[in-house]
Amino acid sequence: MKTNKHIQDIIREAALSRDKAAKRELLIKSGGSRSWFYDAIKKYKEIGEAFFIHKNKNNKHAQKRTHMQALEISRIFRDEYLNCNFRDFMRYLKADKRYDYQWVSYSYIYNILRSKNHCSKLAHKKTIKLLAKEEELKNRPQSLLVPSSATERAKENIHIAKPRTQRHGHVVEADATFWRFSDEEIWALHGYIDEASGEVLGLYFDHQETTEGYFNALKPVLKNYGTFEVLRTDKRRTFWSEKKESSPEDSRIQFAFVAKNLGIDIQSSISPQFKPRIERLWKTIKGTITTFMEQNKVTNINEANLVLPKFVEYLNNHVVTLQKDFTTNSFKKFEGDLNIILGHKSIRVVARDLTVTYEKKKYFICNFTTPLNIPRREIMIIQCCDGNLIASLGDNYYSMIEFDNEMLYKSKVVLENEGVKPEDMPQKIKNNSVWAQSNFIFFKKKYSSWYKKHSY
Repeated sequence: MKTNKHIQDIIREAALSRDKAAKRELLIKSGGSRSWFYDAIKKYKEIGEAFFIHKNKNNKHAQKRTHMQALEISRIFRDEYLNCNFRDFMRYLKADKRYDYQWVSYSYIYNILRSKNHCSKLAHKKTIKLLAKEEELKNRPQSLLVPSSATERAKENIHIAKPRTQRHGHVVEADATFWRFSDEEIWALHGYIDEASGEVLGLYFDHQETTEGYFNALKPVLKNYGTFEVLRTDKRRTFWSEKKESSPEDSRIQFAFVAKNLGIDIQSSISPQFKPRIERLWKTIKGTITTFMEQNKVTNINEANLVLPKFVEYLNNHVVTLQKDFTTNSFKKFEGDLNIILGHKSIRVVARDLTVTYEKKKYFICNFTTPLNIPRREIMIIQCCDGNLIASLGDNYYSMIEFDNEMLYKSKVVLENEGVKPEDMPQKIKNNSVWAQSNFIFFKKKYSSWYKKHSY
């Protein structure tokens, strides 16, 4: 009901008037309907000025929050959830059975904590600077205060967001960040994120940023989603090599060999804007992972890696804003042995006693239990993810048995058609083709140098 002073004067005048024409003019001025206008006149005549007073004027709001509740929420955040951002604090507070705060909203939490000068872990730099400046102004004598310009406060660098790709699984971004678990321990968190949807694909903790850490973070990606097309990374030696620029088929890095066999194109750049999704993800994770690890009672890095799949699910369901407007799904189902594909690969030469040396130990290359008679041959040694050793020659895999004197005098198996003759040398392989022989020897060395060494 319109009860402002103008409408009140019209109803008073109409209640005192007996002229129908004058009442019709007042009805037009009020802007209301005919039935409302005459009902208002009737009720005004019955109860007088009390008609203009709202019925709930002196009533207490049923959901009004007390000052003590605000103080308690601020105390809970300060004592128990100080490492948490505001939105995650709201979720934890609602789920905490010790308190009856299922009714709280994000705006209510935000206003209370900001009024108490609390700062979220996800706050922008300008917000942090503004809080620091306000705290400085509070402690400064009144005589020294100078009013700040609102225009200067509002100044900020404008950054135009890059458009997302339209295919889920087309572009994946990879990076690592360091997170302080305790005063003594700092861990490196390796991760992958889908650029189109913003979905977190895999995370893994290691003591340093290592190739093994990226491989372990890649396992759940290949297992749960499959292979993708493009991987965007920084120019870390795990992904990028200067030699790769001149001869892509001659790259000497482990990750490039795995990516080539999986059909993944690695794109590297020194600019953080080249992979903005995962750079923003680290800021989001650092605002919530501390509280998550505390609630799961994590005490070491192995326990942390065990709860990371649960943390990834929590991120995708509650924290990360997923985009659902992509057109197609480019992930391809992966059917392979991750234990072998993601293992560490190196090249060794079989000695005249038919053994290879790996980590100061000697091994026989065996077909089941019989050593192979392949002296002075280069062979690829794979240390699988589970720690076992296998050998690869061409497209075949062989077992490795630790050196035994008795095996030197047993019969040896001579491999047929394993010697590479000059006419059988593979020709130059195109960069966009599948490797004709997926062996690290051919991937690591140029065919010209290999040909000179093994020509007969």
